[in-house]
Amino acid sequence: MGAIGLGHRVQGLTPGVHGTTFGGNPLACAAALATLGVIEAEGLVARAEENGRYFRERLSEINSPLIREVRGQGLLVGIELRVRAMDLVRALMDRGVLTLTAGPTVLRMLPPLVISRAELDSVVEAIRASLLTLSI
Repeated sequence: MGAIGLGHRVQGLTPGVHGTTFGGNPLACAAALATLGVIEAEGLVARAEENGRYFRERLSEINSPLIREVRGQGLLVGIELRVRAMDLVRALMDRGVLTLTAGPTVLRMLPPLVISRAELDSVVEAIRASLLTLSI
């Protein structure tokens, strides 16, 4: 499902010059409505904010000289490191935790909205242990 917003610079767009592969598809629309219904019914936006705050607080408790800053919004969380983030990505992968980088020194995590606090705690412990294997 997608959407497009057009600004004043393209107001004169000739009708029919823009199309979409799945535009107006009833199945895609039904799936989008069902997804939005679940997000609302289960309070996933509020849960993302609460669990994101919890996750960032737990990560901030890690006492490591390799961490410069923990930051994020909702469940989108980054840890700025004093070392190359890819080294931590590899160490975490060995512990079954998949992460990405956001630039050379930032570990990026975007867990699913339905992640539990116990699972977040496991990730924090994996990061703590993995940092011990790295050096400045």
